[in-house]
Amino acid sequence: MASSLSTPAIVLRAVNYGEADRIVTLFGRETGRISALARGARKSQRRFAGGLGLCAVGVASLRERPGADLLTLEGFDTTVSYPTLGTDVARMAHAAYVAELVTKLCAPRQVERAVYGWLEALLGCLDAEGASAERLRVFELGLLRGLGFGPVVDRCAACGETAPETAYRWDPDRGGAVCTGCARAGRPITTEARAALIHLSQVSLPDAGRERLSADVNRDCRESLLEIINHHISGPLKSVEFIAKLSAAGQGGYR
Repeated sequence: MASSLSTPAIVLRAVNYGEADRIVTLFGRETGRISALARGARKSQRRFAGGLGLCAVGVASLRERPGADLLTLEGFDTTVSYPTLGTDVARMAHAAYVAELVTKLCAPRQVERAVYGWLEALLGCLDAEGASAERLRVFELGLLRGLGFGPVVDRCAACGETAPETAYRWDPDRGGAVCTGCARAGRPITTEARAALIHLSQVSLPDAGRERLSADVNRDCRESLLEIINHHISGPLKSVEFIAKLSAAGQGGYR
């Protein structure tokens, strides 16, 4: 017997299927990451008010049949719109990046209410204030921490050493920063980058817009966090390549 449910949700991805349908990946506050078939979504304005655009926030009405791979999305009523995400290429690129991160890092059907709120807060800041490399670093740190993947940055992940003058290497296999006395692998991480990661891990998303990292420190922080992220996902993050191209053209704040 089919069961019905309703949940606040954020659209992470939507792809066309057949002549009129779409397959939608949603991050539901009460369901976690799920995939659903939206029949007639490309024709129905009544059941999918406001559309199923990237990072749309609304209430999803779903139906599940035993044994079916996909849920059925019977309706999606948009509750929050982020108009600038569709008109500014840098904002859109950053939205695509965080949506891809959540899609790849969050396990299916695993309820993550704190992560849902973290993602919704980032989208609100992105819409109101624009793209910011520093805010993405804060988001990455908070997302990893919320999922139990947060890197150790304030001490040695192996022995707990906290002396600031100690040199560290970055080893994703061991959970983050490792002092040279314990290090067996990994690359050096600068004192400045490690200090920035420690600081940013304590910054809220709204306050992140006031942070300023030098290009070198941001690059080291970015690469360090991507190494942790890649340690927990399979395949490349396609949105990173797109943002890199935008930044090379002077249009993005990520690189």
